[in-house]
Amino acid sequence: MGKRTSLWILEKAMQFDTRLDVYVDCDGNESVMKWIPPFRACRALTSTAAVATPSGTIGDWFHPEDIQSSWVEDTDYEVISMGGYWVDMYLCSSPLATSSSIGSTCNGTDTNRKAYVSQPGVAPMVNQTIAHFRQYLASRFAYGGFAGAPAGSGWAGKGGLMTDAHWFELWIWTRINRWLLRGNTYGNTASNHIPQWHLDPNDIGILDRSLSSSYGASITGGGGKFWDVPISDFCGNRWEFTDGLRLYNDGIYTAGKTVNPFTDPGDGYGHASFVNTGLSISVVTTDRSIASYRTEAALKLHGIAASTTTAGQGGFDGQGWWHDSSGERISLRGGYCAYGAQCPGALDLNPAPSNYYWNVGARAVLVP
Repeated sequence: MGKRTSLWILEKAMQFDTRLDVYVDCDGNESVMKWIPPFRACRALTSTAAVATPSGTIGDWFHPEDIQSSWVEDTDYEVISMGGYWVDMYLCSSPLATSSSIGSTCNGTDTNRKAYVSQPGVAPMVNQTIAHFRQYLASRFAYGGFAGAPAGSGWAGKGGLMTDAHWFELWIWTRINRWLLRGNTYGNTASNHIPQWHLDPNDIGILDRSLSSSYGASITGGGGKFWDVPISDFCGNRWEFTDGLRLYNDGIYTAGKTVNPFTDPGDGYGHASFVNTGLSISVVTTDRSIASYRTEAALKLHGIAASTTTAGQGGFDGQGWWHDSSGERISLRGGYCAYGAQCPGALDLNPAPSNYYWNVGARAVLVP
């Protein structure tokens, strides 16, 4: 039985082992990006189809293979096409970063400081605002191309800071395939501060020595192979900024999957690309776990909580939830190395746009 189980786990993991390619920017710096193939996911619209979801609730997602012949499409469930884009395999870093140094902050002009890259084995860039990452992830694609192809400006405007909707699709991809995400969810809390997955202290990573060892953070790609599903550091280690979802005094604004939904990097919810959904955060408690999702059409691709429960005891694999009801708030995803069971699928709508910290990084998305 153990051998059969191991083979099943390996087979499940291999479906996330999709194509990697290298994007070369104007300075010749390389970024490892992963192709997220087109896939379909089903969302339960009635309690009839909700039995196929991990949580058993309306609004949750399940695999098309679990559709039963008696169910009616667009009545009991809906099918949505997802994927079809490139994502940074690793949290972004300076081209000059090492395993013990974050390197140089981008300024848009100097060689090796025009754009952040996606590379393994280094300290990720942190302590920068969302506006900063917006600008210097988008600039990577102003001129360049994938290795072996002619360089040019054909990707300009198509890539930049990953959106919340793209991030949530990756979460759905793992969710419908019943994959338990792993990563550095406990290094900051563990007594030895060694980067580790919270359910298995033998599953450890490589310490990020650009920070004090007490932080317990790991370098990019510093964990085992399962920490790279679906992309590296998707679960824990650092929060990551995502674009396209904002709160303002509890009101929800979305730009969906629009990449670079701004004119100036500092633009916020008031920009024309952001639509006021007319909906607000309600009936949920911050610092809990999601028990069910909101079902409104405008929110279904963001994973907004409809109800919350004790951390680590929800039907969403402990998907953490935080929000702040005052002023403008942006979206962080993935948890960090102190949040344990709340890391998988975590959504934090608590930080202001001015937020920056050692445990918040970013990555790029590129849409053909």
